[in-house]
Amino acid sequence: MQIKALSVSEINHYIKRIMINDPILSNVYIKGEISNYKLHSSGHIYFTLKDEKSRVSSVMFKTNTEQLKFLPEEGMQVLCRGYISLYERGGLYQFYVDHMEAAGVGALYLAYQQLKEKLEKQGYFDGKFKKEIPLIPRKIAVVTSPTGAAVRDIISVIKRRFPHVEIYLFPVLVQGDRAAPSIARAVELLNLFGGIDVAIIGRGGGSIEELWPFNEETVAEAIFSSQVPIISAVGHETDFTIADFVADLRAPTPSVAAERVVPDVKEVVERLNTLKDRLNKTLVKSIDAKRNQLGIIKSNYYFKNPLNMIYDRQQHLDILMKDLTRNINVKNSLYSNNVHRLGERLNSVSPLSVFSRGYALAENKKGERIKTISNVKLKESITVQLIDGQLSCEVTNILKEDKLVGKNQI
Repeated sequence: MQIKALSVSEINHYIKRIMINDPILSNVYIKGEISNYKLHSSGHIYFTLKDEKSRVSSVMFKTNTEQLKFLPEEGMQVLCRGYISLYERGGLYQFYVDHMEAAGVGALYLAYQQLKEKLEKQGYFDGKFKKEIPLIPRKIAVVTSPTGAAVRDIISVIKRRFPHVEIYLFPVLVQGDRAAPSIARAVELLNLFGGIDVAIIGRGGGSIEELWPFNEETVAEAIFSSQVPIISAVGHETDFTIADFVADLRAPTPSVAAERVVPDVKEVVERLNTLKDRLNKTLVKSIDAKRNQLGIIKSNYYFKNPLNMIYDRQQHLDILMKDLTRNINVKNSLYSNNVHRLGERLNSVSPLSVFSRGYALAENKKGERIKTISNVKLKESITVQLIDGQLSCEVTNILKEDKLVGKNQI
């Protein structure tokens, strides 16, 4: 009897067909803990689902990962839906996941918390990036559904409080998968529109699923990048979305946003009247004070006869001139005395002064001064400087210590 052998590829392919056609394996839910989590550059994620006793290799392709509302993490408990099949090349069976949600906590809530923490770390909620809401805007953009109650409430309140403002509606989807891109695009457009002073983004209340577009990262980025100040008005007072944290101002409801974006024209008029009265009183008080000052000036001695001021100034100038002349003379006398004393001191150390007292200065032919008799020799020619001229002499005798050297004296 001849045995028919199957190749490895054939047996793997056969087992894979069995798995695909199995009614349980073709659509199965598995709950477990994520382990060995890896996000591939292709966008696919590879991980292992495990419990206390076993584990199963799992993969989720990019087309499915793009639908996730949260970012899977190592150690996270999840509930996955998919099918079991064989990876023929490796001969290993895998769990091919097409849907995943966090176990024990809602996937949307987890996604909300993850995105909130991410944006907070990036500074999206930082007060230093908040733009100031204008006190009296001229043009207001409203980003909401054109058919919802929110737009009616916003327009009604604004027109009642400040009728002359211009309102521009940027209609968007406010729920569903296409809502987030619609809102983000509207924010970009209102910035390109030009002249918009402030924008309100909002909708009425709803479930977390209905409000979810305002928790999307694309909307948060559009609000953060907007050059136009944004007021977020999503849901009811207890609803806080990511858009609320990123916006320059958060209003609990669309109606409250409308109240905060414009002042009440009646209050503005009352305020202007109050300021007008205060300004009038200030002007009257100032005019009265200036009038009193003018009266004092008109009664002044100089104002009655301006020449009196000139005479007084001339008299004062004469006194100053006398004081100046006297001070100059005193200074001149002081300086003259100082010069005289310095001259006498200089004369006392002058060689001419010495000559006047009968002394003379002797020099040899080189012009060197003769200070002692050791500096000259017999028969040497020297010059003697007197007060009124010079003598050319020859040394014939030298007298040293009362003893005569030579035969004759000078």
